[in-house]
Amino acid sequence: MAIKSQHEANFSAPKTVVILTHSAVWSGAEIALFHLATHLDSAKWKPVVIIFEAGILHDRLREAGIETRLLPLNPQVSKMRKDAVGAGGVLKLAQIGIMWRFCRALTRLIRREGATIVHCNSLKADFLGGVAGKWAKVPTIWHVRDRIAPDYLPRAVVFTFPLAMRVLKVRGVTVSDAVRQTLRLPNSTKNEVTVVHDGVPDPNSATETATDFTEETAPLIGMLGRLSPWKGQHIFLEACAIVRERFPEVRFQIVGAALFGEEEYEAQIRAQAEKLGLQDALEWTGFRSDAAQLLQKMSVVVHASTSGEPFGQVIVEAMLASKPVVATNGGGVPEIVQEGRTGWLVPMNDATAMAAAVIRLLENPETARQMGREGRERALNCFSIQKTAREIEAIYAEMLAK
Repeated sequence: MAIKSQHEANFSAPKTVVILTHSAVWSGAEIALFHLATHLDSAKWKPVVIIFEAGILHDRLREAGIETRLLPLNPQVSKMRKDAVGAGGVLKLAQIGIMWRFCRALTRLIRREGATIVHCNSLKADFLGGVAGKWAKVPTIWHVRDRIAPDYLPRAVVFTFPLAMRVLKVRGVTVSDAVRQTLRLPNSTKNEVTVVHDGVPDPNSATETATDFTEETAPLIGMLGRLSPWKGQHIFLEACAIVRERFPEVRFQIVGAALFGEEEYEAQIRAQAEKLGLQDALEWTGFRSDAAQLLQKMSVVVHASTSGEPFGQVIVEAMLASKPVVATNGGGVPEIVQEGRTGWLVPMNDATAMAAAVIRLLENPETARQMGREGRERALNCFSIQKTAREIEAIYAEMLAK
C-alpha cells in the first residue's frame, strides 16, 4: 500500500469551517445553523461552532457530535437590541471597547482552531466575525438572514451593513433573493453574494402525511413561531374570530414563546384573544421542540408576518408535512409558496383576507389536500437540507480555490 506524504494527508483531511453565532436560543437562524452544521459532508468539512452565549443551541450541537466552543460576549453588547444602533442609540465607548477586545479574543480562537473559512450566522456575528476574520486572514462568509431594510432594521445598520461588506471583503450568502435585493450592492460586487435558501430535514420521510378534513375531527388552524409583533399573532387572532363565525367548530393553536424580551406583547395578545371570545377554541402551547409532530395534527398552517419575512422556514416545515399554507405576501415568502398550488398568499396586516383564504380551504377540502401534496413535493425538491448543504459547500470550495 502506498504511503501518503504529509502534504497529501493534510490536503485530503477535512477543512475546518468555524461557524459563528451570537445567540444560543432555539429560533430560526439558530435552527438553520444546526441543520447546516449537522449535514455538511464530514469527509470534506469539519464544522466548529463558536457561540457567544450558553443555551439550547450549544447543548444540541454537542449532543449531535458537533464541536462547539463557548466564547462569552459581554451582555452590554450581546443583549443590545437592534434599535440600539439607531439615531437615538449611538454605541458607547465602553461597548466599542468590549467589541474590540472580543474581536481580539475571537481572532486568537479562529487561528487556534486552524480555520480555513469563517462562516458568520447572525448580524452581531457578522460584524464581530468580519473583523476577526480579517485580522486572522481567513476567508469569511456573512450569512445574511435579515432584510437590510429600514422597515426591518435601524437606518444606521441599513447604511453600514453593505458598506462593511465591501470594506471587509466578505463573501455574502442570503436566505432569499428578497434579502439579496435589500443589500443594494453595486454591479461590481453582486457576484460576491449568492442566494441559498434554508433547507429543512424531512421528519416525515418514513410515512405519508395528509391534511385531515374528516367529519369526525374539528379542523385545526395553526400558527408557529416566536411571539413577536412583527410575526403577526395579533392579525392571526383577528382572522380566527372571523373564521369562527363561519365555522364555529374550528379549533386554533398558537405555537411559540416570547424569546427576546417580548413578554409585554404576549400579554397583549392573550388579552386580545379573551376579548375576541376565543379562549375556549384556542390553545397556547408555548415553546415546543416537537413542531413536526404538532404540524401533523393541523389542517391549515398560517404565516402572518406584518413585514417582509426574510425567508420562512416554518412554511417549508408545513409544506413538508403536506399542509396547505396561508401566508402573507412579502419578503422571501413568494419564493417558497406557489400561489394557488401550494397555498394562498394574502396582503400583510389584512385579517379579513387571511380569514377568507382559510375559509376557502375549509370549504374546499380536496383543494386543500392537493395543495398539501404539491407543497410537500416542492419542499422536497427545492428546500431540502441536503440541497442547501451542497450549495454552501460549493461556495466554500470556490472561496478556497481563489
